[in-house]
Amino acid sequence: MAKTRHIYLKKLYDPSVNKQQWIAHQSEERYLLYGGAYGGGKTAMGINEGIALRVEYPGNRGFMGCRDGTDFKRNAFNQLMKFLPPELYAPPRGVHHQSDMYIKLINGSVIYYGGLGNDAEAVKKISNMPELGWFFIDQAEEITENQFMLLDGRLRLVLSGIKYRALLTANPDPGWLRTRFISEARPNHRYIPALPKDNPFLPSNYEEILKKNFTKDMARRMLEGDWDVEGIDQLIPYPDIRDAIKRDMPAKGSTVAGLDVAEFGGAKTVFIARQGNKVIDIVSWFHQDTEFSAGTVAELIRKHKLVILNIDSIGKGGEVVVLLKNDYPCVRGVNVSEQASQPDRYINKRAEFYGKLAKRFEMGEIDIPDHTALGAELVNLHKKYPRARLQIESKEKMRARGVPSPDFADALMLAFASDGIKQEASMYIRGRRVG
Repeated sequence: MAKTRHIYLKKLYDPSVNKQQWIAHQSEERYLLYGGAYGGGKTAMGINEGIALRVEYPGNRGFMGCRDGTDFKRNAFNQLMKFLPPELYAPPRGVHHQSDMYIKLINGSVIYYGGLGNDAEAVKKISNMPELGWFFIDQAEEITENQFMLLDGRLRLVLSGIKYRALLTANPDPGWLRTRFISEARPNHRYIPALPKDNPFLPSNYEEILKKNFTKDMARRMLEGDWDVEGIDQLIPYPDIRDAIKRDMPAKGSTVAGLDVAEFGGAKTVFIARQGNKVIDIVSWFHQDTEFSAGTVAELIRKHKLVILNIDSIGKGGEVVVLLKNDYPCVRGVNVSEQASQPDRYINKRAEFYGKLAKRFEMGEIDIPDHTALGAELVNLHKKYPRARLQIESKEKMRARGVPSPDFADALMLAFASDGIKQEASMYIRGRRVG
């Protein structure tokens, strides 16, 4: 290992205390997948390997990002700025150009960063990149193999002695990563598991707490890094739900609501209203016809002065939409079985809306009450990724495994399914006010 790499790898980050991180940094393969479990130090490894490649090879260029640029800025970018010594990009020889999203080091190396987007967006973005010596993709399970191959095609920077690297981190998921790195173990590919037991910086009871909240299969995947477990998992981890219950965010901004209308049996009709990111009202009823539901909802619209009310228009919900829409312009029928706005990422609108709701829980941008039924339904939502697209377990399959219809969860999903509404989310990072 070059002397400069050794210095800067250990200045703000010491991988020698995490055996798997150290092995990853010593690897020589062009394609490296480091991951497999929560808390294994995946992002820190990728960030610091990128830093080392820039220091070791003056004039090197690399890209660092993930599918969603906002996700990158909220997570990996913060670690980049934490671990990158300021003297490496100090003016006048260095520069950090935030609007163009690149950092130039004093030795002439450059890092570009940001989100790739969907396949169409990625083709345009990657095609406009200069020739690279390396790239690092965090949460690589969220990008397509096509995006990966396009980036690989940019690894052609001519530099004396350069070592081309494609660095990926991911949690276990079925799809192209498993096939390429694990099932087929292709030449010049290497998979190194990252497990919480290898990370000395985690709380001593980290695994114990998560094992209590995870299902057996989820624990095998997210704590033991098992890629062979069936590709179904909790959509929203229990700790994220508990954090949202404990959170106290202001009720500020537009008031929006979601309504899930019951069709039969023991299912309930559920109304959930939010103001900004805070859920402010939950009302439910059952064994009532659509006229009763429409009348009750009309009172709730007036009470909360709703800007938007999203109603699942499939089945009985469509009848409620018809009864209300002429008198209340805020009413919108939503068919969650329709094609998503990003069909290469989500199976349908239901998956898209739930995927974005799960991201709110992950990033601390939601405040919910301690409501027993809502919490239980959220923790029982399962996901999988057929053909690398998010799919939410159907209500029929949930009933088959003895789980009731997610009426409260669906109403919450609909309440947060509104685009174009000014939010307070940008003012918070993981539930903490930043502005």
